[in-house]
Amino acid sequence: MTDKTPKSQTEQEKKEHNYNLWKEVTKDITPLKGKNIAKNQRKPKTKATLKAKTDTSHTPTTTRTKNTYTPPEVKSTEVDHRTSQRLKRGKIPLEGRLDLHGKTQNEAYDALLDFIPHAYSQGKRCVLIITGKGSRQDSLSSSLPPKIGVLKQKTPEWLNTSPLNAYVLKTETARQIHGGEGAIYVLLRRER
Repeated sequence: MTDKTPKSQTEQEKKEHNYNLWKEVTKDITPLKGKNIAKNQRKPKTKATLKAKTDTSHTPTTTRTKNTYTPPEVKSTEVDHRTSQRLKRGKIPLEGRLDLHGKTQNEAYDALLDFIPHAYSQGKRCVLIITGKGSRQDSLSSSLPPKIGVLKQKTPEWLNTSPLNAYVLKTETARQIHGGEGAIYVLLRRER
């Protein structure tokens, strides 16, 4: 086929073009007998439907009374589903551990800058970073949500940014046996 999309089209127009092209290619195909195949109900999205989906001005806001912070994870298409699930379940053997308890932000960042590249150069695949949960305040005496520890919040950010993101493939909150919300599994890239 020599039908190409013009370079000046927007992303939405390209998607619509590809969808229509696919419909044209598959119009003469008959489904196999005995197979339950879902009918394609997808329609190209218009700007109006996209705007309606993103309009959140009428959604109610709730106040959090429980510490529900989840660290941002390194999203990677390089990790297959099985490996991702094994990491999440704590099934990948831990080959290193770094405890950041009692460190200042600068000390913790420097420790990460030393630890992660060193673990990577040694060929380690999965390491545990213990950040702690942060200061505990009595949530019953205050209407404010509990404070999130600075290191618990900053460590995933540091792992997601340069220079550490060159070594990190994926992160997950650790299982309770390894520290729960106060620790992070870090899946390192393989050295090439």
